[in-house]
Amino acid sequence: MSNEKDHLIKMINQIARNNSSAGDDSAVADVVAGHIKKFWSRRMKQQLFELVEQRSERLYPAARMAGERLRSAQVN
Repeated sequence: MSNEKDHLIKMINQIARNNSSAGDDSAVADVVAGHIKKFWSRRMKQQLFELVEQRSERLYPAARMAGERLRSAQVN
């Protein structure tokens, strides 16, 4: 795995962890998805979608859920 993707995993997991007070994994995923949609570049989102497709076990459940939601909505 590339250093870039490693860093991306670290960032999205950190966003999920920092927003864990939002509630259950679904609520946290909403917050994470909003952050990604607002602040991440198209390239970063594409890399996240690749990680979701690969079913990376390194993504926290809320982080994975956020990626899946964004991917299904195809937010670039």
